[in-house]
Amino acid sequence: MFKDHQSHEYRTYGPTSGGRPIEMLQVTRGPVNLLLIGGVHGDEYEGFFLVEEFLRTEKYKALDGKANLWVIPRLNPDGCEAKTRTNGNGVDLNRNMPTKDWDPVARKERYQPGPSAGSEIETKEIIKIVEDLKPRAIFTMHSWNPMINYNGPCQKLAEAMAAVNKYVIDDDIGYPTPGSFGTWAGWERKIPTITLEIQRDSTHETIWKEHAEGLLAGLMFAAENETLG
Repeated sequence: MFKDHQSHEYRTYGPTSGGRPIEMLQVTRGPVNLLLIGGVHGDEYEGFFLVEEFLRTEKYKALDGKANLWVIPRLNPDGCEAKTRTNGNGVDLNRNMPTKDWDPVARKERYQPGPSAGSEIETKEIIKIVEDLKPRAIFTMHSWNPMINYNGPCQKLAEAMAAVNKYVIDDDIGYPTPGSFGTWAGWERKIPTITLEIQRDSTHETIWKEHAEGLLAGLMFAAENETLG
C-alpha cells in the first residue's frame, strides 16, 4: 500500500497468516528514533486513519532534522482488512505480548491472548522492530473512550499532547490488560509509550481536526526533549 510513498526507507515484515506484509516507513531523519503505530486493532479505524492521513498530508515534515520518524500504518493488516479487533488467527495482539502478567485465559471473547505469549507473527515482528530501533518514544493510535494513556516515563509527553487535543491523561486505562503493548514497552522496558484512545465512531473530519496537531505536538516534544516524564 505504501511502497511508492516518498519515504527515506521502506521495510516489510511478516507476512501475516493472511499473507499480507507489515509495512514500515521512515519518513524523516534526525538524531533520535520515534515510532508511530496504527492498526493494532482492525476494528478501530480511527487509529489507522489518523496515521495514514498523517502520511498522506505529509504532516510529519516538521520533524525532519529532529528525529527519524518510523511509521507502521497497520500492524494488523489482516484485522484491518476484515474489520476485526483480532488478527488472522483470531488473536488480540494487545493481549499477546510476552509480559510478566500475560494470561492464557481471555477475559472476554474479543480479548483472545493466543496459544502462548508472543505467539503471533505480528507480535514477534514488533518486538524485533522495537529492539532494533530503540526508540525514544512510541505512539500507538487506538479508539475507545477519549484518553491519552501513558505507560513508562512520559507524563510530560502526554501533557504536551493533551494541551492541544484537550483529552484527559492517565497511566491506567481503567481495566486489566494482561499482555498489552503498553505494559511490555512502557512499564517493563521503560520506553515512553503513548496510547491515544480516539473517541470511537468519530468521523474522518473530526479525527483529523481534533488529533493532527496533537499528534504532531507529541512527536515534536519527544524529538526535542530527552526527558519525557
